[in-house]
Amino acid sequence: MIRAFRLALSCAALTFGASGVAQAADALKSVQLSKVILNTDSEVKGKLKVGTICLFGGGPITLTKEQKTQDYEHYDNLFSGRLKDRYFNVVTTSSDLFGEETAKKGDYLVGATLRLETINMCSSVNGEKGDVTLRVEWKIFDRAAQTVVATVDTTGQGKQEKFAQDGFKGMMDRAFQANLDALIDQGALQKHLGEPAK
Repeated sequence: MIRAFRLALSCAALTFGASGVAQAADALKSVQLSKVILNTDSEVKGKLKVGTICLFGGGPITLTKEQKTQDYEHYDNLFSGRLKDRYFNVVTTSSDLFGEETAKKGDYLVGATLRLETINMCSSVNGEKGDVTLRVEWKIFDRAAQTVVATVDTTGQGKQEKFAQDGFKGMMDRAFQANLDALIDQGALQKHLGEPAK
């Protein structure tokens, strides 16, 4: 009898705890990634070497000057995954097969403009390794007010220690996530969305 009572009590506590977390998440304003643009208009520092021992090359890096929209689904997954890990209320549409027809809208939209500051990379038949530094300009848009409520600049680095066929992509992804962490650590999102309950 006592054992059954304790079991019922612990189940009730678990149910209450789960609903409490759900209510806390629902109380937060929601956020959604809007667009990511890579801007290569500014000069990039760094060097590109080639070969498996990275001894050859070492010349400057030049990129075509352009502003190009990046793959939304890829960056939406990075954005939503990181924010969910940090207990934010995120709206993601990457896995929605019907897009605008069924998609829930975030209370706030976030747009990001990426600028490469440094690339130190070695390229070989085994892929790439090295590091990149990204500077990101974030804009936070209040959908209800129809206005940009914040513009925040962050800087973050992404490293690839060993050669990988998608090494450069990995560096870019980690640099983007480092910038997203910096945005959160500055409290820019919390100011508008509320403080996540951990």
